[in-house]
Amino acid sequence: MLLAADFGASLPTRIDQGPNMNRFALAVAFVLAGFGAPAFAQTSLLKDFSWAEMRAELVEAGIEVTKEGLSGDQRFLAGKDDTDLVFGVYGAQCDNQETTQRCTGADFISSFTLKDPAKIHDILDTIDYAALGDYKGSDGRLKVARYVIFDGGITRENLQTNIKVFLALSNEIWDKLDDADQLQ
Repeated sequence: MLLAADFGASLPTRIDQGPNMNRFALAVAFVLAGFGAPAFAQTSLLKDFSWAEMRAELVEAGIEVTKEGLSGDQRFLAGKDDTDLVFGVYGAQCDNQETTQRCTGADFISSFTLKDPAKIHDILDTIDYAALGDYKGSDGRLKVARYVIFDGGITRENLQTNIKVFLALSNEIWDKLDDADQLQ
């Protein structure tokens, strides 16, 4: 049983029965409805991106965008972080080839030139990050990539996290290769 002393003198002596309880419950429901919407319902999702939007996300992450263009039939942005790591973001699953294209996938790729390209497979064996793909590029360079899929939508916060994870791991690999004197 709740007493007026528990809530203040303006409430009835007993609110756990009858119409007073119903009014109280209704008032509480209205208050909670105003505050109770889940946070995820209020967050907008990115289901694809334009190049202007991707540029803005990179700048927000502290990246200097250094180039925008085409590589074959893929549009890309090149960027440089505060450690001078250079990387590219390539659009995937895009709706057209124009500058207005919208893409549902972004491939973040950093590339490293080795002193001895013959050792690339041995070096690839030492790189073991679940959050990155690593491979020998068609140019013979060591590549690390993180593919971000927008299908179904992702939050801007999640995109920023993906960018930060890609940069942190790419820098870790760069340091590892540099420490082992493997870079050209």
